[in-house]
Amino acid sequence: MRFCPYAERTVLVLLAKKLDFETVNIDLKKKPDWFLECSLGKVPVLIHNGNYIPESLITCDYLDEVYPEPQLHPSNSLQKALDKVLVEKVASAMPYMYQLYIQVPGKSKSDEEKLQLFDNLVEKIAVLNVELKKRGTKYIGGDTPGMADYMIWPFFERIASLPYALPDLGDKVAIPEILGNIISWVKAMWETEPVKTYAFKPDRMARLHKIYFESNYDYDKAIKESI
Repeated sequence: MRFCPYAERTVLVLLAKKLDFETVNIDLKKKPDWFLECSLGKVPVLIHNGNYIPESLITCDYLDEVYPEPQLHPSNSLQKALDKVLVEKVASAMPYMYQLYIQVPGKSKSDEEKLQLFDNLVEKIAVLNVELKKRGTKYIGGDTPGMADYMIWPFFERIASLPYALPDLGDKVAIPEILGNIISWVKAMWETEPVKTYAFKPDRMARLHKIYFESNYDYDKAIKESI
């Protein structure tokens, strides 16, 4: 699915390694039989040399081992493990973001409830701000983006769209200035080639999700009408 953050992880790694690939988008509400037979029912699935490899983190680890240039994971095993822990900690914020996005008929949230969800999200992502300050580097991976940068980025691409998705709250749901290291990191990531090539700008990301949910998850309509 074109705007799935987990599928985007794999695409970003493919782009970072400058590998040729073909994308087949899957409508997750109408999963084809062939997809269900070769996957865990989720995207992404990497097909390589006739083998089907599911799950974003697994596919990305596989690509980094099979195509080691540029190497995205740290060569130090301990640092590699710690980076994976960081990715999981940041990913724990995503349920709050999706609760802000998804609107269930008859169960609208008040502004106060939305702001509480955003506060919970900020509390979860603050770990990245601390880690960036500790490392003192432009990216988690150092002077250039590493695997952890690309695994975390899709979530922040969507967080950046919240002020557009929730215009009545605007800057109240923008990454706060107190998380200055994250803000600098986000700006740096927007300048990387994989992100420039594949990411949606915040306003389009907001439109895309709005149309997607309002059209009862019509993927094609969301892609076409969000331009």
